[in-house]
Order: sequence, then structure tokens, then C-alpha cells
Amino acid sequence: MRVLLVDDHELFRAGLALLVKALFPNVELLHASTLLGGVKIATIEHPDIVFLDLELPDGHGCDALAQLKIARPSVPVVVVSADERLETVVRCLELRAMGYVPKSSSPEALHAAIHAVLSGGVFLPAASIAGLRRMIDADEKRAQESGTPPPERREAPWNTPSFGLTPREFETLAWLVRGLPSKAIAAKMGLEDITVRKYISHLLAHFNLRRRTELIVMLADKGITLDLPSAFSPAPGRESPYAGPQRNS
Repeated sequence: MRVLLVDDHELFRAGLALLVKALFPNVELLHASTLLGGVKIATIEHPDIVFLDLELPDGHGCDALAQLKIARPSVPVVVVSADERLETVVRCLELRAMGYVPKSSSPEALHAAIHAVLSGGVFLPAASIAGLRRMIDADEKRAQESGTPPPERREAPWNTPSFGLTPREFETLAWLVRGLPSKAIAAKMGLEDITVRKYISHLLAHFNLRRRTELIVMLADKGITLDLPSAFSPAPGRESPYAGPQRNS
């Protein structure tokens, strides 16, 4: 497994590298101090996951994430940033980040983020989840006031195998969580893009949601992890954190 760390602060990269190594001793770590260098390495070396700082010498804010995802749409990206504003977190989720970790977080939080993301889940800090839920509730209230009917409310199938999804829907969800756009998911699954878009619509309806961002927040809030390709298997001697759809306690 290859993990790319993109940050212009060498000390922070070294600390993050130690946390990744603690989980996966045999991981191959790649380093970049600029966006250009990160994009080049991501394109040539094909890392399995990228940890990305937003404030780089040649990349400012969410533009850094956008440029990386343009170069490598399929690569899972976790943002690690000093910017803790809720609007920045939302924008990164819209740009298909797989997680968001404030640099003010404790080492335990970074450890939790690495474990969640490499297990096929999404990591967001508790404060961001609370703020995002307030935003979602406010959006839904405005939609109702404007006459837009809300999604049909029913109990979410958290305790059923694969959440009550078909195998294709569940596979779509697993790739969606990893930050893949519909075209990349279609290529992975050998389907037409329009078919994957239909699956995504079915997923949102299934979970009573309106947008992909709401789906990501929901998964992060409930600590759900999903199956990932074998490249994400833990190092020998470590118990796999994944045994089907899970809720973190």
C-alpha cells in the first residue's frame, strides 16, 4: 500500500508518517512539499490514499484539492488543514474529499482518522459533524417552506446486511465514499455513467437524503466503514478493521 503525504511542513509530515506506520508497518510512504510535486507523484506512483494540506506554496485553499482530484479523480484524499471553518469542510466534501482533519487535532484524532479512512469509512471531527447537521437541517427547513416535498421518512436499515442495498448499489456506495466521481465508478464497475448516476439517486432515496454531502456526513456521524480493495488490507499480524458494514462504537 502506498500513502502520499502532501504538506510543506516537514515536521508535520514526519509526525503523520509515524501514525500511518503505526497502523501499517509495511506501508510505502511518499512525500511532497508542493501541490505540483504531489500531483506528479500521484500521477506517476498511483498512491492508494493521499493526505493533503490545503495551504501549499503553489496551491491555495480548496483549489489544491480540486487540482489534485482533476489529475487523479480516483485517488482517495483526506484533507489535513489548519482551516477549521465549516464552509471549508463543506467545500472539501463537495470536491470529494474522504475526510477532514484539523491540524489542531490530537494525535489520537489523527489515528482515528487514518483507521476510519483506511477501513473504508469517512472521518470528520465531531464539531464539523454537528455544524454540518445544523446546515442540513436548515436546508431541509427552507426546502419545506418553499414547497419542496422532503424525502420520504422511514427507518434507515442500519442493522440489516449491506443496509438493505442490492450488491451493485452497495458497491457504488463503497466507491462513492472513496471520493470517486460517477464516471470513475462506472469504469470500476464496467457500467455506463448514466447507470451509476441512477444507483446514486437510488442510494440517496434509500437513506432519505438529498445530496451526496449529506450521505458522507451521515456515514461519518455513524462511524460506518465499507469494504475496500485488497490494497487497503492491514499489515500482517494485524486484525482487519473491516468485517462488512460496521458502526464504530
